[in-house]
Amino acid sequence: MYNAQADTININDIATTDNNKFILNNISRRNVNIIKGATENSEQLWIRDEVEDHTDYRPEGISDMGWLGYFVGKNEHIKKLFIRDFEVPYGVSLLEILEAFLRGVNNNKSITTLDFRMDLLGGRVFTMLGPFFENSATLAHLQIDQCTLGDDGWRLLALAIGSSKHKSFQAVSLTDCNISDEALVDIITSLSMHPRLQTLELEENRLSTKGCMALATLLRCSATELQYLDLSSNELDDEGIDALVPELMNCSHLNTLVISNNVDISLKGWWCLATILEAPNCSSLATLYVSRNNIDDEVVNAFTSAPLSNHTLTTLGLNVNSVTNEGWKAFSKLLCDTSTVNSTYLSNHTINYLGTTSDQNQLNQKQLRPLLDINKIEDKIEVAMIKILQTHNDINMTQFFEWEFKVLPLMIGWLEMASDSEITMPENFEPNIGPRKLSSIYQFVRGMPVLYVETYLRKELEDIKAAELQTEETIEEEKRKLVLLQERKTSIMKRLGQPSTK
Repeated sequence: MYNAQADTININDIATTDNNKFILNNISRRNVNIIKGATENSEQLWIRDEVEDHTDYRPEGISDMGWLGYFVGKNEHIKKLFIRDFEVPYGVSLLEILEAFLRGVNNNKSITTLDFRMDLLGGRVFTMLGPFFENSATLAHLQIDQCTLGDDGWRLLALAIGSSKHKSFQAVSLTDCNISDEALVDIITSLSMHPRLQTLELEENRLSTKGCMALATLLRCSATELQYLDLSSNELDDEGIDALVPELMNCSHLNTLVISNNVDISLKGWWCLATILEAPNCSSLATLYVSRNNIDDEVVNAFTSAPLSNHTLTTLGLNVNSVTNEGWKAFSKLLCDTSTVNSTYLSNHTINYLGTTSDQNQLNQKQLRPLLDINKIEDKIEVAMIKILQTHNDINMTQFFEWEFKVLPLMIGWLEMASDSEITMPENFEPNIGPRKLSSIYQFVRGMPVLYVETYLRKELEDIKAAELQTEETIEEEKRKLVLLQERKTSIMKRLGQPSTK
C-alpha cells in the first residue's frame, strides 16, 4: 500500500500538527536529514509526547505512524531512533500503533542506535523488530532504560540479539530494568557472539552469581574486547566477584569498571577484586568506581597495597563510603611515601581522583588534594621530582653512596632538570634548587673518605669471598678424586683375591 501511494500522498493528509508535517516532509525525501543542515540532531528521530524541536514526533494514530515507519525504512540518513512513553490516541491501542510503525522500520539500513524508555509490550516489540535485528549491518548501540519485563520478555530480547547476522553491537545499556539474574544470563550469552562489543552497562538490575559466571565467559571470549563494564546497583556478592576476577585479571582491553552500590560484597570480596590492580595483563584499567559500598579502612588497605605496581589507574571512586582519617592516611602514603627519597620516587604517581568531597576531613583537603593534583601532570618523572623536592628539604647523599662516584653527577643533573622553566611547580612552592645543589656537593665531599674506604673494603671483601669459593670448589674436587681412587683400589684388590684395606 505504502509503495503504491508514496509518490502521490499529501503529507497534509497524514499529519495534523506542523511539527509532524515538517518531520514527515524531510524524512520522505529519503537522503535528506530530518533537520536541514549539518547538526548532530539532524540524524535523530524522537517518538514522544514532549515536542522540544523538529526531531520530536508525537504520534497521532495508526495511519500517520505507519507512514512515519515507511519513510524511516526508506531514509538513509537517520542514525538514532529514540522512543519514549507517549499517550496513545483515543480509539487505538499501543500494539496497533507500534506494529504499524515498526513494520516500516524493519527496512531501514542506516540506524546505528535504538533507544527505548517505554512499554515494550512484554517483549513483543523485540519480536516486531525481529527482521531489523537480524539483517541490520549498522545497529551498534542498544539502550533500554526503566523498562520492566518478565523473564520471558527479556529472553525475546536475547533471541533478537542472537539472531543478528552481522554481529554489529558495540554498546548495550540495560539500566534500571530489574532484570533477573537468569534472564541476564541469556542476554549476556547472546552478546558473547558480538566480537565488536566494547561497552556493557547493566546498572540497577539483579545480576548475581550466575550472571557473573556468564560475564566471565564473555570476558574470556578472545573475540570480545570489552572496554567499559558497569555493574552498579545489582546483587553482587563475594561469589560473583570470585567468578569475575580471574577473567578481569586477563582483560587487557578493559578501561573502566563500575561496581558501585553492591553492599553484599564483604572484605573478602574487595581484597579479591583489588588483586586485578596488580595483574600485569589488566594493563588498560584506568577507572574503578566502588562508591556507596560501605567500604571501611580494612578495605582501603586492599586498595592501597595493590596500586604500587599499577601504572594505569587514574580514578578510584570511593564516594559515600565509611573511610576514616586512618584510611585516608594510607592513601596519602600510597601517593607520597616520605620515609626515604627512593620510597617517594616509587610512590604511586597516576591516581588523581579518589572521589573525596569538600565535607570530608581536613586531611583530605590539606594532604590528598595537592597530591592528586600533582598526579594529573602527564610526565610521571616530573611528578616524582616535584614530590621529592616538596618532601625532602635536605636530600641525604649517604643513602646513594652504593652508586659510588656516579652519584654526584647524577644528582646535580637531576637538580638541573628540576630547575627547568618548563616544569610546572605547584602554586606557592619554591624548590630552592641552588641551595640544594650546594648541600648535595657538600655532603658528597664530606662523605668522600667514608665512600673511598667503604669502596676499598667492599672490593677486598668481594675478593675474599671469591677466593673462598674457589678454595671450596678445589677441596670438593680433590675429595671426589680421592673417592674414585679408593673405589678403584678396592676393585683391583678384590679381583686379586687380596683382603681389602682402607
